[in-house]
Amino acid sequence: MAFIVALLALTPLPQVDAIESRNDTSQTRRDGWVSAPDGRGTFDILWSCLFTIFLCTWVSLHLNVPAAHEKYRHQFARKMRWMLQAIMAPEFVLAFATGQKVEAKRSVELFKDLVLPSGRPKWTLRHGFYANMGGFVLHPRESTPFPVNSKQLHWLIQRGYVDYPTMTAKEVWDKSKADGFQKSLTCLQTGWFIIQIIGRAIQQLPITTLEITTLSFVLCTLVMFTQWANKPLDVESPTVLTSTKSTAEILIAAGPSAGQPYQQTPLDFIDNQSPSWLTEVQPHLRFRTGPQMRPLPRFTNDRFPVIGAGPDAVFLFLFTMAYCGLHFVAWDFSFPTNVERSLWRAASIAIAACAFIFWVCETYQDGHRLGRWERWYANWFKGGRDGRINTMEKVRRNRRFIPVWEVFVMTPVTLVYTIARTYIVIEVFLCQRSLAIGCFDTVEWSEFVPHF
Repeated sequence: MAFIVALLALTPLPQVDAIESRNDTSQTRRDGWVSAPDGRGTFDILWSCLFTIFLCTWVSLHLNVPAAHEKYRHQFARKMRWMLQAIMAPEFVLAFATGQKVEAKRSVELFKDLVLPSGRPKWTLRHGFYANMGGFVLHPRESTPFPVNSKQLHWLIQRGYVDYPTMTAKEVWDKSKADGFQKSLTCLQTGWFIIQIIGRAIQQLPITTLEITTLSFVLCTLVMFTQWANKPLDVESPTVLTSTKSTAEILIAAGPSAGQPYQQTPLDFIDNQSPSWLTEVQPHLRFRTGPQMRPLPRFTNDRFPVIGAGPDAVFLFLFTMAYCGLHFVAWDFSFPTNVERSLWRAASIAIAACAFIFWVCETYQDGHRLGRWERWYANWFKGGRDGRINTMEKVRRNRRFIPVWEVFVMTPVTLVYTIARTYIVIEVFLCQRSLAIGCFDTVEWSEFVPHF
């Protein structure tokens, strides 16, 4: 991605200053709908970008396992909402994907301490993804079944309530409805789109703001495919794990820690799937969406990523800022009016600034919740101690997820980001009413072929 951004930023693209008079501008711009007899027309630009955006936002989504007997229209509506989320803020969907990969990697480390029965498969990333997406459902004796994630499943196996799953990584992948044709089509379309953008940049042909925005979707999609490479796609039914113990018997044996009322499933005392937008934030906003049944019949898709402070967090931060920086490539592009160009610049700055502020606040608060700053302080200034989470730090996990200061900071940040992002999404289409003439020129691919 860095190469593409650098190429677009450093290649001098011929642009037209919108300050010129209307008579002068009419000779360097084409207004209205442009057909494509000799080059590309308005329809070609729109079709190429919209088709690419659809593939990037629809095919790349790997949602969690739906609830049992859930109707298809509900699943379709959920995917449409996430598609809209991917259009409005693809970097946040990428953050969810990265967080899910980190949790799957943690589950692999967690399961290493189990003594596997003879012939049982090794726990892999695919198992971790499958468990955390609601792939395993616990059905206690005479009790309501509910999904369990990798931490909860590890706890159940350790205490003999369920057997270690017999599913191999290949059998987990067989649950996936991954369509090879869709993914191949997406890769071909996105690859061709990137080649065209690079070709136009090299030949100094103007690039539209819609194409720049589409390129950002393409780059996010490629990274999302990487992060979700081991997550099964569109799993329709979970794997049921039966237990001879009832839910009440399991909780009584667990001791006082399991005696508190649960918010999502009876095993919240092990891992309460926190933090989550649907189950923790929306109730305070009086929103009534998401599953209302308790225990939850499925895991929601909006658990905020707890990525930590490792390489994955650094990569996500750098990629997010690079994604925001891609909008600055259009800083000197030709816009129909000066006002639109100024608003684009302001929106680009706002998106980058909001993303940075969000990262600073969330990194601080995440470290505060998990006691990371206390551990680092002890390691640096007090001679160090065991880096694992102790009893005191477990208590910190129960602290209020959203403190008052974060509400006051993030509310205006979220509002500004939403306005800026909405403007960019609308503006890329408004710009199509008047484009520089060079935008309709096609790349002369013959120039790339060596000849004498």
